[in-house]
Amino acid sequence: MNTNNGKHSFLFWLTIPVIILWMSISYVIGFVREKPEWYKKPVETKATDVKSYMQEYRQISNNLDQAFITFWFDDAWLSQYLEAYPILKSYNYPATVAVPTDAIETPNYMNWSQLRVLRDNGWEISDHSRKHDCKMNTWEESQISEELRMSKLILWKNRLSADIFVTPCGVDSDLMRLEAKKMFIGYRTVDPGFNNPTDFDFYNLKVKNIDNQVKIEEAKDWIKYAKENRLWLIIVFHKIGENVVNQEDEQFNTKLDDFKNIVEYVKSSEIQVIVPSQIMSAVII
Repeated sequence: MNTNNGKHSFLFWLTIPVIILWMSISYVIGFVREKPEWYKKPVETKATDVKSYMQEYRQISNNLDQAFITFWFDDAWLSQYLEAYPILKSYNYPATVAVPTDAIETPNYMNWSQLRVLRDNGWEISDHSRKHDCKMNTWEESQISEELRMSKLILWKNRLSADIFVTPCGVDSDLMRLEAKKMFIGYRTVDPGFNNPTDFDFYNLKVKNIDNQVKIEEAKDWIKYAKENRLWLIIVFHKIGENVVNQEDEQFNTKLDDFKNIVEYVKSSEIQVIVPSQIMSAVII
């Protein structure tokens, strides 16, 4: 009788449950460590309780009684990375990009690596839905909830996260706001206006939208007004410096020289350039 085979068989069957136990423990530990903050966070938590939930950004001055500017780029166009990012980086300015996750890695849009480069250089990532459906304001509650959940999950799987939801095409509805409040600490459409740095609605951020109807002097007037009245100005851009046959046919393409001019004017105005989470975290201290 071969006793060695019996010993080997016994050791083999003893090893299996040990391996299973080790894998189970590793999975639980990994899940706890790696699951995103929004997954762990109770949905009923209010925005005023979530400072630790935000990504870490350079703290701004405790004095909020001054002007601020945010450069916000919608749709994650490739030209934002190739043209706008180097210009802003030369001034050491951060910015924010709204990411429609299904568009990433497709022609004329950024890829995930480029988005992580922006994030690593002080840019804030905001969620811009999965499909960028301009009729999202007509959706049912369950559709909206699933869209927001999946876009957040896709960002997380690509080592990114977002605390603010930017609606596709600026559309809005009560259901969209309701569902966004369960998963995000901020909400942005394209409602025009300025924000009071010391007293603004996290779920009703006002913006100035750049399109081909906006003249460079008008944009400078926004900046001047924000400076004089100590307001937070959010300027929304889309494509930057793209080659188009007829500029008038491309509503949301900003000429490269115009973009440079705006950034230079911000610099000369000595207004602090921030990302949204910097001022939001300062407000709720």
